[in-house]
Amino acid sequence: MIKLLKIGLFIILISTNTIYSQNKNYHIVIKGETIYSISKKYNLSIEEITFINKLESNILSIGQKIYLEENIEKKELETNTIKEEGFASTISVEDSSEKYLALHKTASTGTIIFVKNQMNDNMVIVRVIGKLPETGVNDKISLRISKIAFEKLDAKDEKIPVELTYVNDSNER
Repeated sequence: MIKLLKIGLFIILISTNTIYSQNKNYHIVIKGETIYSISKKYNLSIEEITFINKLESNILSIGQKIYLEENIEKKELETNTIKEEGFASTISVEDSSEKYLALHKTASTGTIIFVKNQMNDNMVIVRVIGKLPETGVNDKISLRISKIAFEKLDAKDEKIPVELTYVNDSNER
């Protein structure tokens, strides 16, 4: 009885997945696939696929999303990834939190920022919890992070050079 129920659920799952996947305008690359095999599967030319996806080489990664139509919103293809260099320090409050938090000058609250210590290449991921106040103390600082995140960067000084990478969720830059 249980085996029959499992088979029934499996069939429903497969049929539902097939119904919803028919309207996709993209393909997720699986192991062994090439641009050529994808082009044959969807009756597209290699040139069309490379143009639509702005591919500079024929190398694909497993899990990569390959768009199949040109009329996709530009917002999906273009990322608002921002890379900036600056200095980071710790948030001045006595903090025993185990969370990796940050205050940033321009990134909106909730933004995830990859912070790389340029002195030793250690990296942490922090979440912005607010704006960095525009005070004299923060003049040359781009980011203040929680004590635990700062320790993870293995910083030797109170202020360190960092490379920040994050996605801007608004249209402004």
